[in-house]
Amino acid sequence: MRKERGNRQARYQVLILGVLFLVLASNRPVQAQTIDVDRAGPIDSISKAIEMSLPGDQIRVQPGVYEGQLIIDKPVELIGVDHPVIDGQGLGDTITIKADGVKLQGFEVRGSGRKIQDSDAGIKIFSSHNEVKENCLKDNLFGIYLNKASQNVLEGNEITGRQAQNKLKQQTDMDISENAGLHPTFEGESGDGIHLFSASGNKVNNNTIEKTRDGIYFNYAENNQLTGNRISHVRYGIHYMYSNSNIFEENRLTDNIAGAALMYSKNITFKNNVFAHNRGQRSYGLLFSTCDDSLAEGNVIIDNTRGAFFDVSLHNVFKNNLVASNDVGIDLISSSSDNLFVNNNLVDNLQQVAMIAGSVGEGNLFAKNGQGNYWNDYSGFDLDRDGIGDIPYLSGDPFTFLMKKAPAVRLFLNSPAASALEFSEKMFPIIDIPMVKDEYPVVEPIPMPNPDLVNEFTAKRTSNKALGFYSMAMLFIAGSIFNWAFRISSKKGKVKRHGGKRGISRV
Repeated sequence: MRKERGNRQARYQVLILGVLFLVLASNRPVQAQTIDVDRAGPIDSISKAIEMSLPGDQIRVQPGVYEGQLIIDKPVELIGVDHPVIDGQGLGDTITIKADGVKLQGFEVRGSGRKIQDSDAGIKIFSSHNEVKENCLKDNLFGIYLNKASQNVLEGNEITGRQAQNKLKQQTDMDISENAGLHPTFEGESGDGIHLFSASGNKVNNNTIEKTRDGIYFNYAENNQLTGNRISHVRYGIHYMYSNSNIFEENRLTDNIAGAALMYSKNITFKNNVFAHNRGQRSYGLLFSTCDDSLAEGNVIIDNTRGAFFDVSLHNVFKNNLVASNDVGIDLISSSSDNLFVNNNLVDNLQQVAMIAGSVGEGNLFAKNGQGNYWNDYSGFDLDRDGIGDIPYLSGDPFTFLMKKAPAVRLFLNSPAASALEFSEKMFPIIDIPMVKDEYPVVEPIPMPNPDLVNEFTAKRTSNKALGFYSMAMLFIAGSIFNWAFRISSKKGKVKRHGGKRGISRV
């Protein structure tokens, strides 16, 4: 009896061990396989390869043109060899990523649809934890579009739009009103290079974007990080709308209508970026519009029509930036208040600070706790050699005040006439001029966090003094021409008078 019971228990134990072995064997991870797609091979379709694949597989796509829309609904890697082309043939989204954990690398993506209401894109992402790297996107409405997609990495992509550049230029030149261009619209055939809608926690690094509507656009997108992107020939290089707590660093935003536009957002941090050569009738290096509680530090803002423009923006900190060779360094509308400007270098701007509304907003400070800014046109002394000027710096003067009223007066900048007007106003102040006051002006330039960046982007342009000499030369030439014309007209008048008398005597 006992022996039979022991045999039964032994059989049960063997059965249990067998079942456990089968369960463990079925749960062993299957080794990922590599699937090759080749136009001349047995698998000539990327969609067919995705259908055949299992999660974790790698699909290697050989060179060639692969037409039609592509949907990636499995966590696979798609690796392009020598940039094979995926052409959407002008219909909808060229590539749609629906699964989490997809990697897409090394493709040329082109030919999305043109329906702006559908936001047709070269690559549209609806999922998370994907990597989109080293792709070339051309001839798409939107380049890459993230729709409620989080924790993705977009890195090393090149995006070229199909912007109607001439229409954009015509539009920017049409409106010449005082506040023109604060919120310009756009007419063209391109969406944004990268568009994030309700997308958080994404990293957008080292991408190159040009000739799109906006470079990178954020709409209700928070806690994203941008690093090392190069954006040119667009409307706004980086554009935030209702997007809080974002960071962008070391980006280069050049030759746009605005380098960056921060609108209806809070807690934006941007450091060590370049805003350069953004020129036009209504262009800005940096535009704050209803943007609060943000930090700008270590940026180079150089050779723009307006360096930094503040409109209805509160409690921002602007420090350790270089603002140089702009027509207007800082344009501060009175609706913006309680902003702090400290430890900045303001150099060779035609106007260091301008106030469009004729007054400075309450609470805006240009010095705090014994620290001010460096102004290269400061004319005071530092007799005690503590590095701080002995008298405050005042940015307002009658000449810059008149320039705002009549821009043509700028021709006489740094001329003896401007100096005489400034001197007379100091001696006999009769004009109520808005003033920006720096109680602690620094007499030597303040070291920047990234001096190599400053040297690379220092604008090669004529200084204000040279412009003053140019103005005097032009006045001298104009006077000489007027004098020459006056003499000629006088001689002709004399000849006519003498001729008339001789004619009468002969009769």
